[in-house]
Amino acid sequence: MMKKQNLGFTLIEILVVVAIIGLLAAIAIPSYRDYVVRANRADAKDKLSEIAYEQERFANRNRRYTLDMTELGFSADPAPTGQGLYTVDAAVCAGATVRTCVVMTATPVPGRGQAGDGNLTLNTRGQKTGEW
Repeated sequence: MMKKQNLGFTLIEILVVVAIIGLLAAIAIPSYRDYVVRANRADAKDKLSEIAYEQERFANRNRRYTLDMTELGFSADPAPTGQGLYTVDAAVCAGATVRTCVVMTATPVPGRGQAGDGNLTLNTRGQKTGEW
Protein backbone atom coordinates (compact mmCIF):
# COMPACT_ATOMS: atom_id res chain seq x y z
CA MET A 1 0.00 0.00 0.00
CA MET A 2 1.31 3.45 -0.94
CA LYS A 3 1.46 6.26 1.58
CA LYS A 4 -0.02 9.60 0.65
CA GLN A 5 2.61 12.40 0.58
CA ASN A 6 1.97 15.70 2.39
CA LEU A 7 2.79 18.41 -0.18
CA GLY A 8 1.31 21.54 1.44
CA PHE A 9 0.83 23.57 4.59
CA THR A 10 -2.02 23.13 6.99
CA LEU A 11 -4.40 25.96 7.76
CA ILE A 12 -3.02 26.23 11.29
CA GLU A 13 0.54 26.70 10.01
CA ILE A 14 -0.55 29.45 7.63
CA LEU A 15 -2.53 31.23 10.38
CA VAL A 16 0.50 31.15 12.71
CA VAL A 17 2.71 32.69 10.02
CA VAL A 18 0.12 35.41 9.27
CA ALA A 19 -0.19 36.19 13.00
CA ILE A 20 3.59 36.52 13.37
CA ILE A 21 3.81 38.83 10.35
CA GLY A 22 0.96 40.97 11.73
CA LEU A 23 2.67 41.24 15.12
CA LEU A 24 5.97 42.29 13.55
CA ALA A 25 4.22 44.87 11.37
CA ALA A 26 2.34 46.29 14.36
CA ILE A 27 5.66 46.93 16.09
CA ALA A 28 7.76 48.01 13.11
CA ILE A 29 5.46 50.44 11.25
CA PRO A 30 4.95 52.97 14.11
CA SER A 31 8.67 52.87 14.91
CA TYR A 32 9.49 53.52 11.27
CA ARG A 33 7.07 56.47 11.10
CA ASP A 34 8.63 58.01 14.23
CA TYR A 35 12.06 57.58 12.68
CA VAL A 36 10.95 59.32 9.47
CA VAL A 37 9.51 62.28 11.42
CA ARG A 38 12.75 62.65 13.42
CA ALA A 39 14.87 62.37 10.28
CA ASN A 40 12.77 64.97 8.45
CA ARG A 41 13.16 67.32 11.42
CA ALA A 42 16.76 67.79 10.28
CA ASP A 43 15.35 69.75 7.32
CA ALA A 44 13.91 72.35 9.70
CA LYS A 45 17.04 72.45 11.88
CA ASP A 46 19.26 73.08 8.87
CA LYS A 47 17.06 75.92 7.62
CA LEU A 48 16.83 77.51 11.09
CA SER A 49 20.61 77.44 11.41
CA GLU A 50 21.03 78.90 7.92
CA ILE A 51 18.56 81.71 8.65
CA ALA A 52 20.21 82.46 12.01
CA TYR A 53 23.55 82.80 10.19
CA GLU A 54 21.99 85.10 7.58
CA GLN A 55 20.34 87.15 10.35
CA GLU A 56 23.74 87.74 11.96
CA ARG A 57 25.25 88.78 8.62
CA PHE A 58 22.32 91.13 8.02
CA ALA A 59 22.63 92.60 11.54
CA ASN A 60 26.36 93.24 11.09
CA ARG A 61 25.63 95.31 7.98
CA ASN A 62 22.40 97.04 9.08
CA ARG A 63 22.64 97.18 12.88
CA ARG A 64 19.30 95.41 13.20
CA TYR A 65 17.71 92.06 12.42
CA THR A 66 14.95 91.61 9.86
CA LEU A 67 11.56 89.93 9.91
CA ASP A 68 11.41 89.64 6.11
CA MET A 69 13.05 86.48 4.76
CA THR A 70 13.42 88.03 1.30
CA GLU A 71 15.77 90.65 2.78
CA LEU A 72 18.02 87.74 3.77
CA GLY A 73 18.09 86.45 0.20
CA PHE A 74 15.41 83.75 0.42
CA SER A 75 12.81 83.40 -2.32
CA ALA A 76 9.71 83.78 -0.14
CA ASP A 77 8.49 84.99 3.22
CA PRO A 78 8.02 82.69 5.11
CA ALA A 79 10.94 80.73 3.71
CA PRO A 80 10.32 77.08 2.76
CA THR A 81 12.82 74.45 3.84
CA GLY A 82 14.76 72.39 1.33
CA GLN A 83 12.29 69.49 1.28
CA GLY A 84 9.28 71.78 1.70
CA LEU A 85 8.19 70.08 4.92
CA TYR A 86 8.37 73.28 7.00
CA THR A 87 8.15 77.02 6.54
CA VAL A 88 10.33 79.37 8.57
CA ASP A 89 9.24 82.82 9.64
CA ALA A 90 10.72 85.43 11.98
CA ALA A 91 9.20 87.51 14.77
CA VAL A 92 10.52 89.84 17.44
CA CYS A 93 11.46 88.08 20.69
CA ALA A 94 9.19 88.73 23.67
CA GLY A 95 10.24 91.89 25.48
CA ALA A 96 12.79 92.84 22.83
CA THR A 97 13.06 94.97 19.70
CA VAL A 98 14.07 94.07 16.16
CA ARG A 99 17.48 95.54 16.96
CA THR A 100 18.15 93.15 19.83
CA CYS A 101 16.47 89.78 19.22
CA VAL A 102 14.50 87.87 16.59
CA VAL A 103 13.03 84.38 16.95
CA MET A 104 12.79 82.12 13.89
CA THR A 105 10.02 79.51 13.94
CA ALA A 106 9.86 76.42 11.72
CA THR A 107 6.23 75.36 11.30
CA PRO A 108 5.30 72.01 9.69
CA VAL A 109 3.40 72.31 6.41
CA PRO A 110 -0.04 70.63 6.75
CA GLY A 111 -0.46 67.42 4.78
CA ARG A 112 3.26 66.73 4.42
CA GLY A 113 3.61 64.14 7.22
CA GLN A 114 5.20 66.38 9.83
CA ALA A 115 1.99 67.93 11.22
CA GLY A 116 2.26 66.21 14.61
CA ASP A 117 5.87 67.27 14.98
CA GLY A 118 5.22 70.72 16.44
CA ASN A 119 7.16 73.93 15.93
CA LEU A 120 10.91 74.35 16.30
CA THR A 121 12.29 77.74 17.27
CA LEU A 122 15.72 79.34 17.41
CA ASN A 123 16.39 82.92 18.39
CA THR A 124 19.36 85.14 17.69
CA ARG A 125 20.53 84.59 21.27
CA GLY A 126 20.92 80.87 20.53
CA GLN A 127 17.95 79.68 22.59
CA LYS A 128 16.06 76.71 21.12
CA THR A 129 12.63 75.23 21.78
CA GLY A 130 10.94 72.14 20.37
CA GLU A 131 12.38 68.70 19.65
CA TRP A 132 16.00 69.60 18.92
